[in-house]
Amino acid sequence: MLLALGVVIVIAVSIAVVVSAVLQGREEIAAPGSRVVIFLLVTGALSLASGLGAQCVLPAPPSTGVPDTTYDAMAVQNGPGWTGADGTYSLALPNGNSLWLWSDSYIGTVDPATRLRSSYLFQAHNSLTIRDAVTGAVTTVAYPPKATSYFIPRNKADWYWVGGATLVQPRPGVYQIKVMLLEWTGVFVFKGNSVATLNYPSMSIASIQPVALPDLSIEWGTRIFQDGSYYYIYGIKDPGTANKLPYVARMTSLQYLTQPRGWQYWNATQNAWVMGQSNATAMAGVPAITNEFSVDKVNASAGPFYLMVGMDPANPAYPLWQNVISFYSCSPQGPWSNEKVVYQTPESGASGCSVGTLVAYNPKAHIEFTDSTGILVSYNVNANNSQDLVCANDYMPRFVRIQIPGVSSADLLHSPTLQTAP
Repeated sequence: MLLALGVVIVIAVSIAVVVSAVLQGREEIAAPGSRVVIFLLVTGALSLASGLGAQCVLPAPPSTGVPDTTYDAMAVQNGPGWTGADGTYSLALPNGNSLWLWSDSYIGTVDPATRLRSSYLFQAHNSLTIRDAVTGAVTTVAYPPKATSYFIPRNKADWYWVGGATLVQPRPGVYQIKVMLLEWTGVFVFKGNSVATLNYPSMSIASIQPVALPDLSIEWGTRIFQDGSYYYIYGIKDPGTANKLPYVARMTSLQYLTQPRGWQYWNATQNAWVMGQSNATAMAGVPAITNEFSVDKVNASAGPFYLMVGMDPANPAYPLWQNVISFYSCSPQGPWSNEKVVYQTPESGASGCSVGTLVAYNPKAHIEFTDSTGILVSYNVNANNSQDLVCANDYMPRFVRIQIPGVSSADLLHSPTLQTAP
């Protein structure tokens, strides 16, 4: 590391010499090709520095999570409208409210006394709700009358599950929302990603465009955010075992969101950003993580760092997943370290309301809701026997708060996540 840092210093000195020569008009150094030399030196130094990874002071480990009764109450909805789902993505909106994006969803009514549905069958593979920041009231987008999937693929036999979302501003005073979608067949075969563009504040669908993935080995879109001059998108390579590994790519403009030819992929072996998905490797430092996870840039009293939150898919193995884990890094691509079990889900393996047991999965942080009680983290609870889903309490997200020393709501760097226009 010291040697590499020395190389960066040498390059920086070389840049300074050439730039100084150009400015002073010294022809023996500032030859006609000096502008090209400057460009190559600058980009080389930046690439090397990026590969080395930023240096920072990581905060102390997070505290053990404690349930958040406010957001747990948000998930207890009896309708009419949304009454339960998984996925559990969120986005702060310009007016202070929040958009919640869900995958498999129940839209209808629940008996408020028994918390029973009329049927365990659901009709929506995705849905949207908006939570009022003042009253806490939850409204279901497009309901009534819509009680089916909000986003529908061209192939009606397939369905979309949602991924991360980001707010963009095409021009002053005009906002749109980009939503990552993952298309699946009825036998759970991944078919690819698409990007939905929503108009704000109507939430009407402006477009759904497929992502021109070079192959289907990585499911992209569990998180997308802007950091500096790049937009980072995260995904998972899932071999169908516990060995699920996280990947990251970046782009200079959201116009490349559907065109991966404009993406750079992280290769942890080369410690560099590379072109071509086939040249990507998993991020270093994460033994395994469930398909949906979060990555956020936050600030601590000692400076900014990156937080990853997910679930350990190996210890214990499915269907007893229970360990919500966090990692720290000094850069969005890792390497990741300081793994910590921040919460053990009490629902894992518990009896369902009728015939089966419960499972927990896919936790993620919702950094925009950080307050004095800590960082909000969600996880999904489901039943491994669908008949238990007639009980609304067996299929709804849960929320906890974790505290990280030196982090407060005033330190957030992505609240709301507002991307500039591509």
